[in-house]
Amino acid sequence: MHHLSALDPFLRQRMREELKRLQRDLGITFIHVTHSQDEALALADLVVVMQSGRILQSAPPRDVFQHPSTVFVARFMGGHNILPPGPHWPTQVAVRTDRMRLDGTHPYQLPGHITAVEYHGLHIRLGLEDPAGTAHSILLSEADYHAHPVALGDHVVAGFGPDDLHPLAT
Repeated sequence: MHHLSALDPFLRQRMREELKRLQRDLGITFIHVTHSQDEALALADLVVVMQSGRILQSAPPRDVFQHPSTVFVARFMGGHNILPPGPHWPTQVAVRTDRMRLDGTHPYQLPGHITAVEYHGLHIRLGLEDPAGTAHSILLSEADYHAHPVALGDHVVAGFGPDDLHPLAT
């Protein structure tokens, strides 16, 4: 099978739709090996994340993304920040990048300074470096960003709630 990554974004999406249609219409099972998390989430009924030939997690795409089982799975799938054990959680946790906010209304806080501001059309990705020097990402809608705009070097406090924490095995 050819890699879909060589295609432009519009054609890649059309090919994913066509592959799903063929699978559904023909009633066949196929294995699609990819390093593209977007492709895996879009195409799969079941996602299997492997490391060094070992299965770390096998579940429907939404479950793997919403509830990664390990630090490796969370990092590999992307869209998550990994936080070390803290006063409110006893183990490493994952917090989705789109669950962090700068509006000051959430009980848990992560201070830091802005290292990147990237415009992506539908959203803005902010780079945040915490006091320990760990890099994190915050994904804001365009409206949320413009309600609380920040610039490189600004000191901010990212907030999130207890429902946003997902415990991870190491």
